This record gives sequence, structure tokens and C-alpha cells, in this order.
Amino acid sequence: MKHLLRGIVITGLVLYPFLVGYGLAQGYFAWISILLIVLGALRLFSKGNTLLWPLTGFAILCGGLSLILKDQNWLKLYPVFMSIGSCMIFASTLLRPPSMIERFARLAEPDLPPEGVVWTKKVTVVWCGFFILNAAIALYTVYFAPTRIWALYNGFISYMFMGSLLLGEYVLRKRQQRLHQQQE
Repeated sequence: MKHLLRGIVITGLVLYPFLVGYGLAQGYFAWISILLIVLGALRLFSKGNTLLWPLTGFAILCGGLSLILKDQNWLKLYPVFMSIGSCMIFASTLLRPPSMIERFARLAEPDLPPEGVVWTKKVTVVWCGFFILNAAIALYTVYFAPTRIWALYNGFISYMFMGSLLLGEYVLRKRQQRLHQQQE
């Protein structure tokens, strides 16, 4: 049951920009607000990783404020808060290692060498920069772009950027490891 709830939450949050775009176009403003609150509450009660609690809080906050203030921009601001929250989470792992990217890298390589640890720390800093830039672009789309552009950027383009960064880091890390092994 826990995995089903987690799957529903992840799917709902990934599809969120498109649900908002569709919902606002159809006049389902309140339903989208409630959906965001419910997704946040489900994430909270699924007792997932405590590192993700800021993101959960932002979902409930944005959904709640959109209902209370009757302002659709709070629904559109959620991706901005997601990027800011993700930056906070990644930055916190720089202060309390292992860094977030090291954690991901160790899933594939449990015996990550010391130079790999240094590399993953630098990549975590790059991710923090990405999240700041992404938050700025997402914020711009909230106030200066039509809802369809907001949905396209926050529901597709930003994910493409994240995927490219993730893939690029993996390829460069493997290249770095090969170069280091050749020097030994």
C-alpha cells in the first residue's frame, strides 16, 4: 500500500504542471488546489524521507494559499518552491555529508573512491546552481508567460534540463574514473 501511495504522489507531482494547465483552462481552480494539498498530505503520511519534508510543506502551503486567497498564481508557484526546496536539500547535504550526488552515485557504486567523493560534491554544487536558475525561470513563467508556456516549461523543458544534467554528470563521472584509472 505504501508503494502505491508513493507512486500516486510521484505521478501526480510529475504531471502537476499539465494538470494545472488543464484545470485552470477548464475552470477547475479549486479542484487543482485541493489536489495539491492531498498530494502533499499523502506524501507526509507515507512517512518518506525526512529530507523531502520541505517539498511536502510547500505543496500544502501553495495549495492552501491558492484556496484561501483565491489566487491561481500560488498553484503556479509550486514549481518555483520545488526548485528552491530542492536547492536547500542539496545544499544541506554539502554541510552534512555525504552530498546528495554522492548518495545517488553510491547506489550504483558503493565503493566510490575518494576522488569520486570530491567529484560528486562539486556536482552537487552544480545542481544547486541549476535549481536556483530553474526557480528563476519558473518564477518568470508564473508572472510573464501564458499558462500554456508555464506548463510547457515546468512540465517538460525543466525535466529535460534535469535529465540532461543527470546524464551529463554520469557520463563525465565515468570518463573521470577511466582517466584516473589510466594514471595509476
